[in-house]
Amino acid sequence: MIFSMESYRESFPAEIIFTSSDASLFKYFAYVSGENQELARAELESLLNLFPCDVETRWLNRVVILESHISPIEFLLERSALIQKAGVVLIEYNSNQWSKDMTPSDGWENYLTAGDEFAVRTLCIEGATNSTRERDRIEWDLGASIKNRTNARVNLKNPAKEILVILGPENILICESQNSKLRHLLRQREPGKKMFFHPSMMNSTLSRVMCNLAGVMPDDIVLDPFCGGGGILCEASYIGARPIGCDLNWKMLTGAKRNLDQIKGEYSLIQADAQNIPVQSVDCIVTDPPYGRASSTRGGESIELVSTLMSTASSILTSRGEHLCICGSSEMGLLEIAQKQGLAVGKHLRIRVHSGLVRELVTIVI
Repeated sequence: MIFSMESYRESFPAEIIFTSSDASLFKYFAYVSGENQELARAELESLLNLFPCDVETRWLNRVVILESHISPIEFLLERSALIQKAGVVLIEYNSNQWSKDMTPSDGWENYLTAGDEFAVRTLCIEGATNSTRERDRIEWDLGASIKNRTNARVNLKNPAKEILVILGPENILICESQNSKLRHLLRQREPGKKMFFHPSMMNSTLSRVMCNLAGVMPDDIVLDPFCGGGGILCEASYIGARPIGCDLNWKMLTGAKRNLDQIKGEYSLIQADAQNIPVQSVDCIVTDPPYGRASSTRGGESIELVSTLMSTASSILTSRGEHLCICGSSEMGLLEIAQKQGLAVGKHLRIRVHSGLVRELVTIVI
């Protein structure tokens, strides 16, 4: 097994994935969070629509197999809030039965050298029947094989490289795996850790997901007409976009300014009514309208504001597509508002916050 990006050769019973005749075709994988798999899939698919190369996908529960001529891994790990780990599929077995005789021993010197620190981990896809004992044996057998072949050192606590064995009901995938660094950063910039905090602020993970669903890219102008303390604006800024926030509440705008100043990106904040947005053109609209007692408006007024936003979005957005993303209480009825206006809904997702609160997320195709 040769771990070059040009060709693989078979040296044990396994499927040859890459050959010199299809050297530009590679397999990758991503493992998404289990919090809301429907939302994770929607985010990944939206990101792949932004990627400059066609990518074929095959889902195996929380694992997605990606086939592409160009690696999407760096882009996905940099952008996705809900991908836990991702990497390159090095080899794929046809059988879900592991035996020591099948343990790959050739080719590792092209990937690991003496002094490198690595760990072998296993991940079971739903439907796989491998026991904990079998998983331990796989990790031991493969780890020993790699160590003997390369003189690399095993480091289970903080390895420089991770070999992930994905155990499925039909196939075994041996992968080079990278953990998401963004998810740790998102936890570090949750609302309670920002310079300004308000209970109504959206958490950083969902803010990033919404930006991804709306197709926000670096240098885009992104509008949040109900910006509050700027949670969504901050994630747009971290992506490299130029956010514009509108809000009637001067105190909230002042707080948003404090939060955005920490990022040191370009932004604009405007004290304005969302029914009369003083902005002529933007690339994307991402927003979390206020609703209910804790908000600066009441439910009925919020519905009217959202309805106005949906009806005027087409005159503000500079390009056609799924660039309007709105999240709100399920009581607001975002889907029904869009349907009454004859708008095309791209994605409609429900997010359970706790037993008494369900949020609804929609993207509108303009």
